[in-house]
Amino acid sequence: MKTVVICEKPSQARNVRDAVGDRYGKILAARGHLFRLAMPEEVNPEWKKWGFEVLRPESGFYPFVADNSSGKKEVIQELRKALSSADTVIIATDCDREGQAIGENIVRHCDFKGDVFRVMFSAEDPKTLREAFANKQSNAEYEKLYQAAFARVQADQIVNLSMTRAATLALKPPSIQGALGIGRVKTPTMGIVCRREAELAAFKPRDYFDLFLDVTEGTETLRLKWNAPEDGRFYDKAQASAIVEPLAGWEGVVNVKTERKKGAPPKPMDLPALQQHAARWGWTAKQTLDTAQALYETHKITTYPRAETRYLPEVEIDNAGVMLEALRKLPDWPARGVGWEGPTIRKGRSGAFSDAGLAGASHHAVVPNVNTRLEWGAIYQKLSDDERKLFDAIARSYLAAIGPDWIYDRTEISVQPDDRRFATAGVVNIELGWREAMGREDSVDSESVLPGWDDGITVTVAEAGVEKKTTKPPARYTEGSLIKGMQEAWRFAEDPAQSARLKEAKGIGTPATRDTIIEGLKKQGLIEVEKKKLKASELGMAVYTILQAEAPEILDPAATAEMELALDEILSAKNQTDQVVSALVDRAMAFNKKMKSRGSRQIDVKVKTNGGASGTQPSKAAVSFAKKIAKAVGRTIPKETMKDRALLSDWIDQHKSDAPSDKQVGYAKSISDRKKIKIPPESLQSRSALSAWISEHA
Repeated sequence: MKTVVICEKPSQARNVRDAVGDRYGKILAARGHLFRLAMPEEVNPEWKKWGFEVLRPESGFYPFVADNSSGKKEVIQELRKALSSADTVIIATDCDREGQAIGENIVRHCDFKGDVFRVMFSAEDPKTLREAFANKQSNAEYEKLYQAAFARVQADQIVNLSMTRAATLALKPPSIQGALGIGRVKTPTMGIVCRREAELAAFKPRDYFDLFLDVTEGTETLRLKWNAPEDGRFYDKAQASAIVEPLAGWEGVVNVKTERKKGAPPKPMDLPALQQHAARWGWTAKQTLDTAQALYETHKITTYPRAETRYLPEVEIDNAGVMLEALRKLPDWPARGVGWEGPTIRKGRSGAFSDAGLAGASHHAVVPNVNTRLEWGAIYQKLSDDERKLFDAIARSYLAAIGPDWIYDRTEISVQPDDRRFATAGVVNIELGWREAMGREDSVDSESVLPGWDDGITVTVAEAGVEKKTTKPPARYTEGSLIKGMQEAWRFAEDPAQSARLKEAKGIGTPATRDTIIEGLKKQGLIEVEKKKLKASELGMAVYTILQAEAPEILDPAATAEMELALDEILSAKNQTDQVVSALVDRAMAFNKKMKSRGSRQIDVKVKTNGGASGTQPSKAAVSFAKKIAKAVGRTIPKETMKDRALLSDWIDQHKSDAPSDKQVGYAKSISDRKKIKIPPESLQSRSALSAWISEHA
């Protein structure tokens, strides 16, 4: 019997070879996806010309064809030859939907008729891989995983390409090159950023007033506050003062209440949580994923990075003790000196270890790789600064998850001279517990100092007044907070029932694709980066405004999350591939119909290049036009600008709007000649200035 093992990439094949040798057969590596969906014009030649039709083949789905780019043709030939003489195939690709699709598409394309098995692993160290191969299962067990990947790629091709063509024909301004991309996930992600930009544009700061009482007992004074709820704020200072000032001189008893409390740690991090955490350092989502991938694939010091849940399987409980011991021994690691001796295990959905919490997920939380723990010290020393920084965050998160509870006393001091309760509170740590592992990463205030007053003593109001505050605008998104917004799309649902239902979904996009979506929006010029925050561009806002008026469902993250939930339901057999794709196609049909009825009233907006060079030569027409403008406005074009298309385009945009026309200059010169009046040089550099000169002398 001849067996072939298919891995996703050469590095993975090397790891498998190191772990199991050739005992399971010949090990071959793909190069990621070797097969792509056929393009619309390859299925229907009439679709080569762009129109408003929905590009769904008559058969319902696009066929997969070989992707012969970038040397993949030779890889496909090697795999096909190997499979032609094999009896058994073992798919050993990544354990997510994409990995399943990569392996299974090879088997299907080669029309393999033998037995197909699947091995699943979340780390690539020898022990994990040997256990995975020993526990291989029939690939038929993962049919739903493949169907979920199949439905997603089919829906994205049909929907995204169809809507992109329609939007480009109807909306694209002449100042941008290429298509105006519309995507099932990309467009609502743009919508999240644009909605925030619209909120900021409409925001007007407003002063409001909270009430305070300074109460005294003996020589000690304490400020107690009453903070109005948002819908009950005082915006009139006189009104607020009239309420609180009569309380000056009031005497009464103070209520002092102290409670001993326990705080459990947060769960270990998945990829979205890692990306949100690293955004504090100014990292992009892509940078976080790339660094996490290096920790997993190159250094083998962490588990699979594209995690979609913050739970760990309950079988991992047995590893908690040795993980704690190994982390405490890690040389030069900031959190190695934690004070607890053994792990604290928390099971179930409220804890870190939960099989129920992992239901339907392909990957568990990202944690240090237990199987390489004896090598952590040596590996840690070889990590780059970024890799070490991210590993520290992953390791601290795991260490906290198995740490003891944080124990603290919370004391609240309050008085109630009228129907309002004025109070303040403070926390005193008793045992830091898991927070000891977090170090400076822990943002919780450790202690607030309050006077040692007894409950029931009499205090006097020494001063009663108001504190002016000002409403703050919502913050622009970082890449981390945008990913959180994508993940928590249920928050955008206006219907409470829909919001509750969507909490079961995983948001829009997937952990493995969200960084790519954000990068695509930036490259397309729909969003920009300003001071490490994401800002909607002029083009993005123009597209958003039109779509909000004519096709708001395309921008709605909650509506897209409904579709994502349907795709996820394929995994649990609650939904079928054709039904899910057809529902998404219906959405594209409705959108294209609206775009077609709109005609070609394009967006009137100029697209900036963000001051960056394109690296391509400008056209002769652009150079000629720029020289004409330069002559008219009396300016010199910098040499480097003349050599770059993007820089020259920016220069033209900056100067052409105020450049006087040949006709205007000719008319001005005729006045100058007739009246023997000299035209000031500065007037010849500006259309408006020359127009003023003409008005004065004509």
